[in-house]
Amino acid sequence: MGKQVTSLRNYLNSFRMKKTISATIIIAFVLIACNSNSQKAEEQTPVENKPADTGTVSKPVETKEAEQLYACPMHPEVIGKKDEKCSKCGMKLTVPVKKN
Repeated sequence: MGKQVTSLRNYLNSFRMKKTISATIIIAFVLIACNSNSQKAEEQTPVENKPADTGTVSKPVETKEAEQLYACPMHPEVIGKKDEKCSKCGMKLTVPVKKN
């Protein structure tokens, strides 16, 4: 009977160890995914919201193409410059937006 109790304890200890390792791996993946998403959001922050550099400031180029805004085919509320990516789905902005 003592041998059965010992083997049961060993089984339970190995089960707990597997459970702990699995939980640690899952937490690591979640943290990595969250960090990745926050870095992507920083890259997609519009220039107006970023802090200004103390160096030289260049004036925007006044061209007809620069003035034209485009929208996402799937999310028309997302507007930006041509070939930028939609913040919701990642598609390129290709639909021209008419000015009011």
